[in-house]
Amino acid sequence: MPTHSTTATDCVCRGSASTRAAAAATSTAASGHSRGLRHRSKRAMADEHAAADRFDHAIAWARQRLAQAMRRRRLGPLTASGAAKTGRPAAPAAEAPDTAQLVAATLLLGVCALPLMAALDPQVGGFILGVLALRVIAIRWPGLQPGMLVLALLTLVGGLNVLDAYRGVAGQEPGTALLLSMVALKLLEVRSKRDLRVLLLVLGFVLVVQFLFDESLWRALLMVALAVASFALLRDLGLPTHSPSLPRRIREGLGSTGVMAVQALPLTLVLFLLFPRLDTPLWDLGLDNPHAITGLKDWLEPGSITDLVVSGEPVMRVRFDREPALSPEAMYWRGPVLWHAEGNRFEPAAPGDFPAADVSVEALSEPVTYTALLEPSDQRWITALDMPISAPRGAALTSDLQLLADRAIDERELYRLRSAVEYRADGLTLDEELAATALPANKVTPRMRELVARWIADDPPPATVVQRALDHFNRQPFRYSLLAPNMGEKAMDGFLFEEQVGFCEHYAAAFTLLMRIADIPTRIVLGYLGGERNPYSGDYLVRQSEAHAWTEVWLPEQGWTRVDPTAAVAAERVDPDGGIAALGANAPARFRVDDGSLVGRAIRNLHLAADAFDAAWQSWVVGFSRFKQQRLLSGLGLGRFRDFGLVALMALAGAGVMLAWALWLARPTPERDPVAAAYKEFQRRLRRIDPVLAKHPDEGPLDHHARLVAARPDLAGDADAVVDAYVRLRYAGGEAGDDTLGRLQRAIRDLRVRRRPGPPAPSRLGRR
Repeated sequence: MPTHSTTATDCVCRGSASTRAAAAATSTAASGHSRGLRHRSKRAMADEHAAADRFDHAIAWARQRLAQAMRRRRLGPLTASGAAKTGRPAAPAAEAPDTAQLVAATLLLGVCALPLMAALDPQVGGFILGVLALRVIAIRWPGLQPGMLVLALLTLVGGLNVLDAYRGVAGQEPGTALLLSMVALKLLEVRSKRDLRVLLLVLGFVLVVQFLFDESLWRALLMVALAVASFALLRDLGLPTHSPSLPRRIREGLGSTGVMAVQALPLTLVLFLLFPRLDTPLWDLGLDNPHAITGLKDWLEPGSITDLVVSGEPVMRVRFDREPALSPEAMYWRGPVLWHAEGNRFEPAAPGDFPAADVSVEALSEPVTYTALLEPSDQRWITALDMPISAPRGAALTSDLQLLADRAIDERELYRLRSAVEYRADGLTLDEELAATALPANKVTPRMRELVARWIADDPPPATVVQRALDHFNRQPFRYSLLAPNMGEKAMDGFLFEEQVGFCEHYAAAFTLLMRIADIPTRIVLGYLGGERNPYSGDYLVRQSEAHAWTEVWLPEQGWTRVDPTAAVAAERVDPDGGIAALGANAPARFRVDDGSLVGRAIRNLHLAADAFDAAWQSWVVGFSRFKQQRLLSGLGLGRFRDFGLVALMALAGAGVMLAWALWLARPTPERDPVAAAYKEFQRRLRRIDPVLAKHPDEGPLDHHARLVAARPDLAGDADAVVDAYVRLRYAGGEAGDDTLGRLQRAIRDLRVRRRPGPPAPSRLGRR
């Protein structure tokens, strides 16, 4: 319908063609933009709806899976009917280990844990033993195996138990206690073969941890045996079927893994010899060794050495480059030197007490050189043959002739030492003289002063006073005993005038006070006296039971001179070839009980042989250092290989070993015929009875049987069983029963070997 109104648009549209085209384009663009916005808005909304649907589906799927898991937890694995209800195939149930495998795993963990529990806190050991007992009960009565809630509570208790015992889990002992507790709980959790495999792999860490506590040969052999048994159990877990005979099952498992262990020995030897050695242990964490044997203390008072004398623990092993002209009973091993007297206690000098001290040692005979392997003591002193004249690397020689290591000896250490058996030690400063003549307050009694006054009344030289004191100990009824009574606050007065019984510490302390009253500088030396030569290794073994105390007096003509007052009174500790030398120097005070019985000597020899093996193990395996490795390689002409060269050499040698084994295993080998082997054993047994009874090369089994029965009718029954089974296996093929081979082997094993004919037995086989 036409309109008569005129608008601006109409005017514009009627203006020109170009104007009308521009207006049309603008209108089209605006319309398209509006439609695009509406299209994109619809697409975004559709995406949002799709995302929401996917999220809802995911939530529903998760809820369904959770419900199925809870149902399986309550009802156990899905059965066929359960699978039919859910419409999904049933998951295969995890295969449970049998009773023999559980018992073997429990025994392995128990044997592995026992050496460690001896080093752990008793309450941790009690918890582990309790968990192992629960495992044994669960094996006997499976219905009593703890559920997940009980296991969770036990895990919490085990962790808190370690925290309570050690106040933390950091460190060698706490970490080991936590590891062992958790491994024991893992054993209690085992329900499938997979769980048992995981446990055996973790057990490998427990085996390695053993060497943090003990590096001896015997611990290493035990760990190797446990490792072989662990691999045997892993092999058994992987077999689909097992022999009905448990002994045969054990024998096959250990035999197979034993063969693998032997096959690994060449590669192990290559890695041991060629792996680059470090100057410090690879796993040195800077932790203290809590199992270091303290041994001697750096102070002396009555009773401080007595506890060591009843200990047979080793202190060190010594190997001389050349046998010294010195009997073991005359070997004094020098340790701490004590100067200051405080009450009944003597203590060493503190650093800085003698700033101007200087000492010189003149060897009056050819010095002896030797190697000393020291046991861990957690102390710094190095016990050396009296008198050390030089310090090894990593140690220093003090002014009072102590050898002190740069750090505490908390692990076995090997030192090269040099000592003079005959010597003169000069050097005494004013500070040293004051310390060596000082007397403790309120410990010197009038009786002690009166005794010394009689010795010095005629103003004799110091050497004469020393000899008079030794004569006093020798002539008076002094006795040597480990069971000296408690002598109270003034112990030395009670020892000298009332009890007159004591150990080396009593004699050394009393003699020192008497010499200081006489104004003769005197100090006490702690160490060891003697040593036992091992005929198997040539080493000298020094034990804690050789702990000893002696004195050194300063004589103007001789310098510091060793005096052992104990030797003046204990006849069983006197060298039978010499006696007390002048001033008591070099007089031994050895106390030893020799085994006189045959059994005692046998036990002693076994102990010495075991110690020789252990010493070799410590020297060549545990102590195989970078220096020893380079010396060995130089002897083999490979001394130029170091660090990266060693790595390359190790890789080449390892590859060569593996290639050699591969070629050996790939060689063609004839298949072993158990039937032929059994029949051959039968012929061997017949040959032992009488050579003419054995089968001739041109005889068949039945012809041979007929000749055998004719010659020895008493063997007819045994021969019938053997030949019947052999003929069935060899010629009947598939008609022979499965147990025929077993019957053949049993018949041969049960063959009664008799050289003289017995009563005939009827034969069931005819000639064929």
